[in-house]
Amino acid sequence: MSDNWKYMTPPPQSFAGVPVCTHLDELNAEIAIIGLHYVSPYPLKLSAASANGAVETAPDAIRRQSSIFTDHLDHYSFDFNDVLLAGREVRIVDCGDIDRQPAGGQQNPEYITAAIRTILERGAIPVALGTDEGGIIPAMRAYNVGGAFCVVHIDAHIDWRNERDGVREGYSSVMRRASEMPWVKGMAQVGLRGIGSARQREVDDALAFGSVFIRAREVHREGIDACIEKIPAADNYLITIDTDALDTAIAPGVLFTSPGGLTFDETTDLVRGIARRGSIVGINLFEVRPELDRNNLTASTGAQLIINFIGTLAHSGQIGR
Repeated sequence: MSDNWKYMTPPPQSFAGVPVCTHLDELNAEIAIIGLHYVSPYPLKLSAASANGAVETAPDAIRRQSSIFTDHLDHYSFDFNDVLLAGREVRIVDCGDIDRQPAGGQQNPEYITAAIRTILERGAIPVALGTDEGGIIPAMRAYNVGGAFCVVHIDAHIDWRNERDGVREGYSSVMRRASEMPWVKGMAQVGLRGIGSARQREVDDALAFGSVFIRAREVHREGIDACIEKIPAADNYLITIDTDALDTAIAPGVLFTSPGGLTFDETTDLVRGIARRGSIVGINLFEVRPELDRNNLTASTGAQLIINFIGTLAHSGQIGR
């Protein structure tokens, strides 16, 4: 493998105006934003405009909507009743994008693995932004250098297909592949609702592995604190979000919309509760489809969630000094 993955493509604008570091060997930060451009090799699901590159990518759309927070990271947030970063000095950088324009159109998921692994080795928490949830698979492979963790998968669907249309590493299989990684010691899947690609066999396999299902309806009825108690205890957690877990009122720009999703506050409070239970070793936000969005609402929601997640890490004492 070449060293191309060490040199990220600079973003059109950085997330919330933070400094840019596109050479990972020089990374010196606690939070590293990175854009992933993996696309699951299923039959084409995107619009013609998206396929031809005529619309923004998800990382770029989220970054653009984050611009309202430029020079505001030291401001007061009523979501915390405190300044966003709890008065702590936190080093946040935007590392740009990996594999944005694959050579010859050939995707290189191993570049994603190498880039995320380097971010971890440099002591930063990766915050990955992407269009296609299939990018979780090579990202999670990077964690073989660290300790075990529990995956908290926030999604409307369980994504436990062994293969779909002959594809084993696409967005329908991300948690199945995660379950095969020895460092994944627990799994909770939050926000489940509606009909997805799973059949009874996938449900049975997920439960046999030990995945804890928490339906969106349970979150609404029982409250976040009760649902957090169901998440397996662990020292470390990796949080990965498919935006179709959210209510379509705040996230219409996804491939598979269905009513009854999680609210903004429920999602924020869920991550806050997880941060009280253990260390967060990574956060992924996928499935933002700018070509399907309405008034940039999904990208804006994604940007604001990421801002709150960083604030949560600061308020829990996991980053900053």
